[in-house]
Amino acid sequence: MTISKGRKNVESPEPHWVEWLTGAVCTLLVIAMLGWIGYDIYRYKPDRARFEIAVTDVEAQAGQYRVSFHIRNLSMTTAAQVHVRGDLQQNAATLESVDVTFDYVASESRDTGTLFFRNNPQNGTLIINVVGYTEP
Repeated sequence: MTISKGRKNVESPEPHWVEWLTGAVCTLLVIAMLGWIGYDIYRYKPDRARFEIAVTDVEAQAGQYRVSFHIRNLSMTTAAQVHVRGDLQQNAATLESVDVTFDYVASESRDTGTLFFRNNPQNGTLIINVVGYTEP
């Protein structure tokens, strides 16, 4: 540590306690990060992406219906170009199909999407599922 005496700066022969504390905290952070990375490597199992979709909201808007949903990737594999299709069925006939594509859905993560229908989804059966994806 530098000590100022008059117009001269003199180095102290012993480090200040703040320097020791900073070094200890940084060392603990580096060890924790290496441990976390090692744990992630240890538990990684390559498998196929698995998705779960849940509708969160249906809202009427100016001549159309907005259906919001969450998509979760349950696997440890990231999926790219995730294609989600929503089918609105009534009396075993498909009234309308709409789709959306996510650039990617990361491993063990959740994303949100919205589909727009012309017909009211509450008057029929709404089926939303993943129809395809690519491996990045």
